[in-house]
Amino acid sequence: MRMKVLLTLSVSAAMLTACAEMTPVPRLMQGDVPAAFEQPVAPGAPIWPEPDWWRNFSSAELDSLIAATQAGNFDLAAAEARVLQADARIRQTGSILLPTVELSGDANQSRNSGGFGVSLGANYELDLWGKNRSTVAAAVASGKATRADRETIALTATTATATTYFQLLSLRERLAIARLNLQTAQEVLMVTEARVRNGIATPLELAQQRAQIAGQQSVIPGLEQQELETRAALATLLGRPPEGFQVSAQDAEMIALPAVAPGLPSELLIRRPDIVAAEAGLQAANANLVAARAAMLPSISLTASGGLASAALGALIANQVTSYSIGASLFQTIFDAGRLQAQSEEVRAREQEVLANYRNVTVIAFAEVETTLGAIANLTEQQVYQLEQEAQSEQAFNIATARYREGVSEYLTVLDAQRTLYSARDQLGLVKLARLQAIVALYKALGGGWEDPTATNLARQ
Repeated sequence: MRMKVLLTLSVSAAMLTACAEMTPVPRLMQGDVPAAFEQPVAPGAPIWPEPDWWRNFSSAELDSLIAATQAGNFDLAAAEARVLQADARIRQTGSILLPTVELSGDANQSRNSGGFGVSLGANYELDLWGKNRSTVAAAVASGKATRADRETIALTATTATATTYFQLLSLRERLAIARLNLQTAQEVLMVTEARVRNGIATPLELAQQRAQIAGQQSVIPGLEQQELETRAALATLLGRPPEGFQVSAQDAEMIALPAVAPGLPSELLIRRPDIVAAEAGLQAANANLVAARAAMLPSISLTASGGLASAALGALIANQVTSYSIGASLFQTIFDAGRLQAQSEEVRAREQEVLANYRNVTVIAFAEVETTLGAIANLTEQQVYQLEQEAQSEQAFNIATARYREGVSEYLTVLDAQRTLYSARDQLGLVKLARLQAIVALYKALGGGWEDPTATNLARQ
């Protein structure tokens, strides 16, 4: 009879579970995902980055630095540890779907009697409304978010390594330019001193040129300090102390300028780990909401136990007293001053918060792609003009210096030409750096070649 009762309860539980209320996961609004990106892309550029996108810069030193970052970055190591924690939580939470089995033994002795016993008990909560399954689903979704967060940190670390490396090379180029500008100013000073000795130039011109030299000299220590700080920052990204850390390259002349293009904006949703993490967080919040609602409904637990008892330990098997029991219990909260309802409302509000965050992360991602595409196009055009400005400024300076040496041009013309040339040289270096950094930013905005391994073809549509 008891077995029939158990069978009936099990079948009823299965039917009730199938009918349990499921809350659909909120999705993006129709206007959140554009049909296409607006900014132009380089003709023939490959669609979406490759996982080892940094190799497209054709720098063996950069390749080795990023490999070192992937192996030694402490933020990435911490993210890996968080993934292990999430996996452990999933296993821990998943245990609620299975029965709990306990084995116990006891022994007692008094003046006139004694006894020994062993018992085995089991307890299982029927998941009528999907509370336990939703709790496990929330843990699994949170684990997915943690894995995606790790990929975001890995992408941030690799792109930061590339950006910092290029910044270091740019600073070294600017240092070389500053020293060249100083040399140029010293050459003009020699001309000015000769003109003063010959009574052609005034002491004012001499003082102005010496001030120009002092200004150029003051630039160098500042750039050297920036180079030191950038090199230390690069070492930190690799998980190394800055002492003894060296970078061989002195400029970015041999760095290639790769091109990459995005595909459909909708596909970005499964290629950006931060978007995937936000979506997984939304799935976890939704599952927690289902669990919170189910907690307000009745719960049924099945229990079973059996044991052996004997007056002597040696006779526990041969001359034992056998006992067993089996039963079911129903639990329903009647009054809790609105606690469960408030918990459900809190979880519902949390889901709305996570949904807003998901939409925000997605919109920011699309904006980053658009702005970096525009930056690359504009900086490419700007570099053309900057090269022309540098060439013309150098020509103007050479002409002004020659005319000044011959006494047919004023010193102010030379001074103005110097300042224009120095500024053009330095600005060109900054534009080159900005262009390299924009390319790295585009690789990052496009997800760095990563793709959600759990995504289906439906996610691409």
